[in-house]
Amino acid sequence: MKLTDIRLEALNSAHQLDQLRETMHNMQLEVDLLKAENDRLKVAPGPSSGSTPGQVPGSSALASPRRSLGLALTHSSSPSLTDTDLSPMDAISTCGPKEEVTLRVVVRMPPQHIIKGDLKQQEFFLGCSKVSGKVDWKMLDEAVFQVFKDYISKMDPASTLGLSTESIHGYSISHVKRLLDAEPPEMPPCRRGVNNISVSLKGLKEKCVDSLVFETLVPKPMMQHYISLLLKHRRLVLSGPSGTGKTYLTNRLAEYLVERSGREVTEGIVSTFNMHQQSCKDLQLYLSNLANQIDRETGIGDVPLVILLDDLSEAGSISELVNGALTCKYHKCPYIIGTTNQPVKMTPNHGLHLSFRMLTFSNNVEPANGFLVRYLRRKLVESDSDINANKEELLRVLDWVPKLWYHLHTFLEKHSTSDFLIGPCFFLSCPIGIEDFRTWFIDLWNNSIIPYLQEGAKDGIKVSPTL
Repeated sequence: MKLTDIRLEALNSAHQLDQLRETMHNMQLEVDLLKAENDRLKVAPGPSSGSTPGQVPGSSALASPRRSLGLALTHSSSPSLTDTDLSPMDAISTCGPKEEVTLRVVVRMPPQHIIKGDLKQQEFFLGCSKVSGKVDWKMLDEAVFQVFKDYISKMDPASTLGLSTESIHGYSISHVKRLLDAEPPEMPPCRRGVNNISVSLKGLKEKCVDSLVFETLVPKPMMQHYISLLLKHRRLVLSGPSGTGKTYLTNRLAEYLVERSGREVTEGIVSTFNMHQQSCKDLQLYLSNLANQIDRETGIGDVPLVILLDDLSEAGSISELVNGALTCKYHKCPYIIGTTNQPVKMTPNHGLHLSFRMLTFSNNVEPANGFLVRYLRRKLVESDSDINANKEELLRVLDWVPKLWYHLHTFLEKHSTSDFLIGPCFFLSCPIGIEDFRTWFIDLWNNSIIPYLQEGAKDGIKVSPTL
């Protein structure tokens, strides 16, 4: 009954909004008629012209409040407009043919905060484009394509991600939504001043992973492979050095699985276990209770869709634990994604190999080895500031950081153990600005990198004195 009342109230509000639109439309017609009459009286000859000015201001005074009322109504009712509707009064603010409009183009990600404490960037700045007041939808499409193409070429110079203008699903300007696979809206796109264009990329609804690739900076073929393994085997372990982005990727994959399932997003739909803080007994008890709940087929809606096992110390023993505790029907079991900083050596008969699929992250291969370049270049584009006038010099600095990271990684790989490898996440806080970078790097080098290298070298000597 409450839902019905809410729906009736929404329908009533929509009806009132339609009435307001109709009233505003009539007002606009009246304003146009008054303007036309005003223009006609100004140019009309005859002795009555002396008395006309006394009437015209009255007409203008009548038109002005009505126009301002119409604009106020448009502004107040705009949050309730649908994506494809635009008030007729917005035509007042359309551009003249000779004017130029600056378009600020961004990619807007769908709002999802499924993982507690996980900060997710919602908007990515692509660039700006200037178009004339005569721009139509076709020209605007080309402008958006060009901005996106320029952005990808700057951010991903090696063309590793596999993104192109084909990745764009559509975009929104003001309240008008433009879908590229549909007919363009009837309302002209141009508006006065600076306009924000929010681009949406192809995602789950379009059976694509382009949106996820754009957000995570993981190449498309690799992302498709990860998702394929998850959907087929339901259990995945990501292993590799600390700081290679394993936890971040597991969170994004969990969000993808939740969206794909179509289930209602509840607080416990993704359950996270940090194995550094919680014991194996806690996990075993939790999984056993979960298996009993699934077998009884009661309260399936409360069963988590994804279980994240972060910071596994002994992946092999965890595999045996999961197999022993989750005795329920395999297709009803939650997806399980684990991460470990330790390399996993497996034989063909290894229990982990039989129950989990492994993904090994290495600083020498994608996605880790190209991630830092793409991330820092994206940061430079998104800075959107004229303060850094010499962007070429700043670009050289930002391209130098990944080279430095590679040399540090090579040093640790040679003189230390696998526990001391340094990941690209070490340098993600790099600021955009020459002077800021200088201060940041001196502090990072003296207080973090040098002590880390010394500790790594000492550890390598202990393990292998011949190093």
